[in-house]
Amino acid sequence: MDVLREECPWDRKQTLSSLRTYTLEEVHEVLEAIDREDWDSLRDELGDLLLQIVFYARIAKEQERFTLHDIAESVVTKMIRRHPHVFDRVETEDLSRQWEELKDAEHAERKSLMDGVPPLPALAYARKLQKRAARVGFDWNDAADVMVKMREELEELETEVRQDAPFERLEDEFGDVLFTIVNLGRKLGLDAELSLRRTNRKFIDRFRGMERLAASSDSAMAQMDMASLEELYQQAKAEIRKEK
Repeated sequence: MDVLREECPWDRKQTLSSLRTYTLEEVHEVLEAIDREDWDSLRDELGDLLLQIVFYARIAKEQERFTLHDIAESVVTKMIRRHPHVFDRVETEDLSRQWEELKDAEHAERKSLMDGVPPLPALAYARKLQKRAARVGFDWNDAADVMVKMREELEELETEVRQDAPFERLEDEFGDVLFTIVNLGRKLGLDAELSLRRTNRKFIDRFRGMERLAASSDSAMAQMDMASLEELYQQAKAEIRKEK
């Protein structure tokens, strides 16, 4: 990285701001490799992500802010502080609660539990907000209660749709449905973001199967009606199940 910053025109002109897009891409490529359980790709993608960290550290060093060593030292110090049951042999029955309490102590200046939630993708962000609220008991008792609320939200959305409500109202009600579904997943021990990623991959596989089936019968999907496309989808779904 030292050589690149000195000798490569592209690397030399990069800034913290310009690198953000590449960092986000690398994170998602790491997640994709993990989802596929592709160890070779994971090795390569982790290398790309590591390069991003080294890049930021180099820029910070140029600005005399911190170094790569400072980054490592900071996280080591933090992990030791947040693991007293390991490094100080302090016994605890609830590791998750201890972790959150230690994190809260590090951010005592926060005025609200909603402060400091990282800007995650919307589904993951909603889950974080719900977990924060649950710390003070603002939470459903179980998944069954959330399902009642989910049906209520769906009914409200359906009412707005039937009444041809303006965009803002539809967006509000649709958002309420999604927020409640995230809550349901949380109560079931499921992560909505990861669950949707799984479904996305499943849909991609099935759609590609539809394309193969259509091509094998010299059919054009764009010329099929919905009933025919649904039949093709079910065929592709059945074939994938057989392969597994």
